[in-house]
Amino acid sequence: MKAFLVNLVVIGLLVTTFGTIAHAETLTLDDCITLALKNRASIIAARGAEDLAKADKRAALGAFLPRASAYYNYSKGYSRDLKSEAAVPTGFLYLDTLSFVDGISGQVVDYEVVRDSVTAWETQEFARQDQDRTSKNWGVQANMSLFDLSNWYDLAAAGAAREKAHLDVIASEQDLILSVKLSYYAYLAVVENVDVQEEAVKRSNEQLKLIQSKFDLGSAAKSDVLKQKVLYGNDRLGLLSAENAVITAKADLAYTIGIDPNRDVDFATDYTPRIVEGTLDDALQFAYINQPGLLASEKRADAAGYSLRSARAAYLPTVGANASLGWSDGTAGDTAIFNFSSRETSIGIGVSWTLFDGFWRERQVSASKIARNNARAMASETRNMVAVQIKTAFYDIEKAAEQTKVAMENVEAATEDLKITQEKYNLGAATILDLLNAQVSSKDAQVQHIRAGFDLNLAVARLDKAMGRTN
Repeated sequence: MKAFLVNLVVIGLLVTTFGTIAHAETLTLDDCITLALKNRASIIAARGAEDLAKADKRAALGAFLPRASAYYNYSKGYSRDLKSEAAVPTGFLYLDTLSFVDGISGQVVDYEVVRDSVTAWETQEFARQDQDRTSKNWGVQANMSLFDLSNWYDLAAAGAAREKAHLDVIASEQDLILSVKLSYYAYLAVVENVDVQEEAVKRSNEQLKLIQSKFDLGSAAKSDVLKQKVLYGNDRLGLLSAENAVITAKADLAYTIGIDPNRDVDFATDYTPRIVEGTLDDALQFAYINQPGLLASEKRADAAGYSLRSARAAYLPTVGANASLGWSDGTAGDTAIFNFSSRETSIGIGVSWTLFDGFWRERQVSASKIARNNARAMASETRNMVAVQIKTAFYDIEKAAEQTKVAMENVEAATEDLKITQEKYNLGAATILDLLNAQVSSKDAQVQHIRAGFDLNLAVARLDKAMGRTN
């Protein structure tokens, strides 16, 4: 019974393991693009820059709103008298005695009168009561700009910068999509090349057996066998290189889409190339309306123009308003016997006009004008660059499409030539060199057909990128 349970557990583990292997994740081109747009750091950084541009626009809008603040202060104090002194006046009087006869009583009366006096000061100490003091202040205050033309231009510039940041995200996404397509098409090419190399190895091995049998019968030379062995060895080396290229291309594609290169994942090879429709003028007109890099450069020029207007608006006066409401409460005196409280309100309006600031405004205007001119020049160059990229990709598509047709015809011709040469060699009408050359030509023709297909797919992807088209 115990052995049965152990076997059951082992079987369950094997089923789970093989089930996991059998269900290895397979990603299509669309899956790769979705993962790349989710995982790559460049896209995350571009989206972060867009969020920051949104915050900048909110901050520019906040210049039109009042700015409010609240405050609260509390303090408590205590003072204890250590020593108190005061100057007290003291003095001496000098008296004289005057005598005269009272007319009624006839008696002699004496009076003392002040003849002189001396004043002096004396320092005396006295005691003071300890003092307690408390104070509380709280209130709200606000101020806002009523008229500042530069705020309007700053808001417009922030809006243009916000739109530019969004277009930068789209441009970054399309750059990444192009990278994913390049890696994906390269993977498809090397996978297809493995099939070609496997077929070449198989064909060389069969030829080697055939030539070896003819040599054993005495109808072929030893050199024919050796030459075919060399070709067979080269084909095996070519197959090994192709298999290594698949591993490398798979890892590169995994990195491009932002996943672990060691992750157990496969990539679908059933891909249908796109067919480009429309003329060159259609592609150019589409790009002038939709190409995110071009539109972003135009938005940058718009933002620089608004910044220049904002710098020039510094020559105009500004108007602002302010208001405040505050309360205060406290006690003071011996053991806090005196209480007080008050409320204060204020409202005001002010006009400010900078008459001279050491040529700083002139410097800002000059810098803004240079930035505006540079942005306009960059937008013009970007427009021209987009036109060049579209023309190059458009004609590369025509060339690659024709190369694909020629390469396919070459494959058919080389295959047929190999068959004829094989029959001639079997009949003794062709040499081993003719047969070897036919085999090499057949394999080279297939490899060239693969490269032509890769070039066609890449040219279509570059045209999509230049036009600003994502599909």
